[in-house]
Amino acid sequence: MSGVTFKDIYIDGQQWSKDSRKIIYLTPHQPLQYASNTWIYQLMPTMTQWLKDIQFQQRLHLNQSSNHLSFYFPENESLNQQWLDIIDRHEFELGLMELYVIEGQTLMQLSINEDVYIERVTTHNIEDYLYVYDYFARPYGEEYTYESRRCVLKHFLVDKVERLIAYIKQHPVGIVNLIITDRTVEIDGFGVLEAFRHQGVGSTLQSFIGHLADQRPVILVADGEDTAKHMYVKQGYIFQGYRYQVLKENII
Repeated sequence: MSGVTFKDIYIDGQQWSKDSRKIIYLTPHQPLQYASNTWIYQLMPTMTQWLKDIQFQQRLHLNQSSNHLSFYFPENESLNQQWLDIIDRHEFELGLMELYVIEGQTLMQLSINEDVYIERVTTHNIEDYLYVYDYFARPYGEEYTYESRRCVLKHFLVDKVERLIAYIKQHPVGIVNLIITDRTVEIDGFGVLEAFRHQGVGSTLQSFIGHLADQRPVILVADGEDTAKHMYVKQGYIFQGYRYQVLKENII
């Protein structure tokens, strides 16, 4: 498990360019998706360089109607007070992303709710998936919800994501996305409807994922400010590293 890094995390976007300093993702068919339109620094920029990068990214994003700016700093690189000041001065929000890992066989042992059953997403149940998906998308606005829903419908049969739905009494109550490789199984887009939380839906989904992963480690990225990360730690997930993200919304 010690070899897992943020480089193992799947980016749902089109790589526009890559050099020794940075990777640029630009995804015109998903302009409102922050993670699909972002820069990932491989080397820490100087503040002067970052200010130049802001201007360049803004031109790229405005050209495709992306209404945000987004940068990820290198893994396990801290930000000093000067950086915090300049980020604040330019009205960016600072986020801390944390990488966690757990053995698939450990997840298998989580308790399950026998009333919860799980299905893979197909053409027959995609609307059930979207029912839960929309619940979590709506707070980001109608335009975002429409765009992201359209992208799911267009790509769910051909993309690299395996989607699962959890049901209780034939009612869809939870979803999760999996990115499965030879090395790892990544959890993303994990959500349970509020009315059905604390009923073992999440642990049942994770136990199912553990059986899928088998000998492979299961990885996920959690918001450093999110209380959910404490649940992951209690379940046995191990902290592997962090990176900072800065985001500016509503640039148009």
